[in-house]
Amino acid sequence: MKHPLVNKNIFIYLLAWVIVALTHISILHFHYEIGWLQAFLDSAVFNLLMAALGLSYWYVIQFVSPAQQGLATSIVSIALSLLISLSLIDYIAFLIISQIFSDDQVYIDLLSGTMPWRLLVGILYLLIIIMVYYLLKYNTDLNEREQRESEMRDLLKHSELEMLKFQINPHFIFNSLNSVSSLTITEPEIARDMVIKLSDFLRSSLGRDAPESHNLKEELLQMNLYLDIEKIRFGDRLCIKNEIDSQCENMTLPNMILQPLYENAIKYGIYEQLEEVTIHTKCTCDDGNLKIAISNSYDSESVPLKGKGIGLRNVRNRLELIYGIPGLVTIQKERRRFTVILLIPQNLITNDQVARNR
Repeated sequence: MKHPLVNKNIFIYLLAWVIVALTHISILHFHYEIGWLQAFLDSAVFNLLMAALGLSYWYVIQFVSPAQQGLATSIVSIALSLLISLSLIDYIAFLIISQIFSDDQVYIDLLSGTMPWRLLVGILYLLIIIMVYYLLKYNTDLNEREQRESEMRDLLKHSELEMLKFQINPHFIFNSLNSVSSLTITEPEIARDMVIKLSDFLRSSLGRDAPESHNLKEELLQMNLYLDIEKIRFGDRLCIKNEIDSQCENMTLPNMILQPLYENAIKYGIYEQLEEVTIHTKCTCDDGNLKIAISNSYDSESVPLKGKGIGLRNVRNRLELIYGIPGLVTIQKERRRFTVILLIPQNLITNDQVARNR
């Protein structure tokens, strides 16, 4: 881990030691009546050595971790390292200063008498520095952990979105291929057209370059390919009606978000009744957000097909994952019509706005 003081923080560290050094000089001169020169050199030698030791202690705490070694072991290790390192620093400082002022016996006696206090003060200084280092290390570790967790959440979210996006009912593909197989004998031109549409649809929806989101106009073009394929399968039994506000065409929405809704409309409309089924799509701009209502006629009295509800759950989950807002999908059931309404946020909206727009 990079030393936290190898940047602009070094100036704060040095400023703190300058204040300590000036205080040191003042105490020696005014309290002990030591000359300015002795007080200055005494402070300079001791505090320079202490400042250097304080910088080096960052590398010590990298190997003394209470989380890994236990609190008691860490305290003992730090206490021993403090005593040894400070004793060595004080001894070196004593040798240097005593050599410089060897002829000043009064100062040498004062220096010898204050060594225990210097050791205690040095321990206090280094304890403060160690505490600051641990706080910085904890903050750095916390930020890195939060960043990793954020990256993991983004990765999981992306993976889940990819899984949901590719969760197209395989029956649609199988049924389309079966229809193509039948049409190749009776109506080869229609079969060829169906293959082209199926190929274009799968390329745009499942290709590696498929975007996470696009505008409404592109989504509807994509869905038209899907519905054209289904119209070839079901013929006149399937009727498509669109009511699109042109002002909404450039609004964004997740790619392929409408496909499960159309699939459900066909499944619970055409398969449950013999008469024509109309799928109506209405897109409006609602308080600056995109509102899409997809409805289909159905027989409320018929026995519904058993299903797992994957389509609607897929849409709900995708929208909540992308926008972080629950309740963007609502369902309206009438006697002859089933409607699913999507509210696609274009900007951040609150839950109260979601409730008002339902």
